[in-house]
Amino acid sequence: MQIGPSPRRRALRPVFAAAAAAVLASGCTGPADGGGGAEQQRAEEGVFDPPTEFDASAGVRIDVGAREGVPLPPIDGETVYYADEDGLHAHDGLDDRELWSAAPDQPVHGVRPDGAVLAEIDDRPVVIGAFLTRNPGAGDAVAQERLEVLAVDAGDGEPVWHREVIPSRGGVPDADDVFVVGADGDAVVVSYGTAFAFDPADGEPLWSDPGVRPEVLQDGSVVGWEAGSAPGALTALSARDGSPEWTLWGEDSAEEGRPRYAAPMGGGLVLVAREAPPSGGAGPPEAGGGGAERPGGAGAEEPSPGERAVEWAAVHAGSGEVAYWPDPLPDQVCRYDEQSLLACWSDGTSTPAVQVYTADTGDLLWSDEKLGGGVPTSIRGVWHGLLYADRGLEGAAAGIYSLDFQNDLGLDPGVAPDSTNGVLGLRRGGGGKVTAYPATG
Repeated sequence: MQIGPSPRRRALRPVFAAAAAAVLASGCTGPADGGGGAEQQRAEEGVFDPPTEFDASAGVRIDVGAREGVPLPPIDGETVYYADEDGLHAHDGLDDRELWSAAPDQPVHGVRPDGAVLAEIDDRPVVIGAFLTRNPGAGDAVAQERLEVLAVDAGDGEPVWHREVIPSRGGVPDADDVFVVGADGDAVVVSYGTAFAFDPADGEPLWSDPGVRPEVLQDGSVVGWEAGSAPGALTALSARDGSPEWTLWGEDSAEEGRPRYAAPMGGGLVLVAREAPPSGGAGPPEAGGGGAERPGGAGAEEPSPGERAVEWAAVHAGSGEVAYWPDPLPDQVCRYDEQSLLACWSDGTSTPAVQVYTADTGDLLWSDEKLGGGVPTSIRGVWHGLLYADRGLEGAAAGIYSLDFQNDLGLDPGVAPDSTNGVLGLRRGGGGKVTAYPATG
């Protein structure tokens, strides 16, 4: 283990992040005024909630192995935590220096950049990472893949516990399916293609379930997709003992539902997306056990014959009932602003249609058929009532929109980040790198 200088510490808050494709960071820096997320607050020195300006001249490039479809690594204060082939890392995004690194015992053969998850164990801030590793197989030894889980002190990278597990069933998972789902007082839940749980205090294995691909740990429930013949079925297990809690869309075949996305929201909800059958097919059944009706009224976009549509839903983690369905859009993407709003937009177009909902109830606040009018606009991320976007040809300018009030704030943020925590803004670049920009206003 290599130990660097200690980071300038702010109070670290637990982050229980899922691994799926997302644009939001999980760090929160303080509650915003109920009067509107677009109002800026100076919660503490150097923290802007939400930030409306970043110093574009002070960017720090960090090679985190970022790739499309995988969330960006978490940030706390000015520190970026990530995982790569060398282990866990903490990097100061302001001073551009590695603070510490911690390596697993065996060579890494699969890891996600967002594999570093922040949590608290017995009031101690820790970073937990999961890795697909393989022993070298020197001499007569047989090379064998395994799951390694590291928990280290968030301040100095010193080990808290370390576990190696060689699963007795199933093949070797894809690297994108190996990650820490989250941690709470009952368990550290890890995906190694399917679900594994460890004691948060010492890393002792608690339970595993080869039939569930876990995505989210929310209010004591592990929510994920079935790993068998119905991969579009959403299911939940108890984090404490792995016992089944509920299943939604369990009657769907592999052709009637394919998982696309799952991430936690506030109020005990999970935001999920599935591919629906091609137009003219049998169609997925209504939500079992009650719940909201699917959208499909006037103005709803219908996919072309033979195309699979992506449908989004907010699901109660505790009961498995659908709270609401956002109205469908072409090539739809939905993201939670980590506070109170859900933004959905049509991706892959220079003038995206946008819808904004209350995250807890699904009430439509406003919609715009062409965000930015006739100006080419590419949405980068949302956080605490703001939407960040590139504007103009080839994204030459950055812009900010209020999610609360449907207006262009008319401010130049310098940079439109993909994720932020009020201290840093992270923006994807080429070659697996992200650039960290300091928030200045």
